[in-house]
Amino acid sequence: MLQENSDNLDALIREEKHRVALEFFQDAWNSAIQEGIEPAILADSAIVNALTNLSSAEGEQPVETLIAELPSRNESGHFIADRSLQ
Repeated sequence: MLQENSDNLDALIREEKHRVALEFFQDAWNSAIQEGIEPAILADSAIVNALTNLSSAEGEQPVETLIAELPSRNESGHFIADRSLQ
């Protein structure tokens, strides 16, 4: 039971970190768009920067794992802005 509570707490903390990180990125994205940077240029720059920093922080394996997961996440609609979960 204690382990389950700890796992639930860890999951809630990760979820909150994801939410806060997404807010930071959305603010930065909106600021860049307002400055006239096209979405495709911004996205490419963000991806390159994110993968470079991930590689520096944790090595190449997490980068490879993340890149390998992207096609299935795309196919499942993960990147559709107004997707509805059913």
